[in-house]
Amino acid sequence: MRALALTLVLLAAAPAPAAMPGKTLLDHLAKGLRTTQVGDWVTYKLDGGGARVHYWRLAVVGEEKDRLGRDALWLEMEMGTHPAMRAPLSQIRMLIARGQGVAFAPGGITRLIVAMGFDRPQEYSQEALDWAVTKRQPPRAPAAPQRLTSPPVVRSGQETRLMTPAGTVTAVPIDVMYRSTVIKRTWMSREIPILQLAKIEIPRIAHALEVFEYGVNAKPRMLLPDPKTPKVKLEYADKAFPQLPWLEEETP
Repeated sequence: MRALALTLVLLAAAPAPAAMPGKTLLDHLAKGLRTTQVGDWVTYKLDGGGARVHYWRLAVVGEEKDRLGRDALWLEMEMGTHPAMRAPLSQIRMLIARGQGVAFAPGGITRLIVAMGFDRPQEYSQEALDWAVTKRQPPRAPAAPQRLTSPPVVRSGQETRLMTPAGTVTAVPIDVMYRSTVIKRTWMSREIPILQLAKIEIPRIAHALEVFEYGVNAKPRMLLPDPKTPKVKLEYADKAFPQLPWLEEETP
């Protein structure tokens, strides 16, 4: 769970789309960005600054109408210490309405199935799902220390070629700057499926998340629970999503 928490922290460090500088990034994405399709998958390598390397895989493995009648995609998420996800540490499968992204937006996710370690997969009941998406919001980016006299600035660089373990891709860097120091750098690429995210770097703590592999031929890999398997009730939801450090750290 520490690796999963660190992944979410790194993702939260990426500027939100509304905060990203417009023209350079929009021009880049306009050169061929396609909507997410069934079969899209991407694996990221997570380097925790000297800690054990982990891998995080996203795959779109199906589509159907959700219970609200919306077009929705089945997204599988796996975390492990091997890129092929041998003996994954966690598997999550969720049905997300199109246009909601992978964020835990209230109402965006209508089904959630979780398997942690060697536990058998279990689907969340509606009350437990509602609790998970409203109480376990993605982490906020760390607030700037109070001694800062001016807010950080978000700026984009020019489109360039970026070397990654998955090969060289065209990407646009988005920097969060404080004076002359880069606090975070996010590389966005239209060539990377699902998130269009190529890399995130937090130089000060030597943490990085970068694309390791990607493709368009994903198949479902998570074993689904038998329909007779009891669903996760509200009182047990905290076991599958335990309290994570950022939820306890409030900036005064």
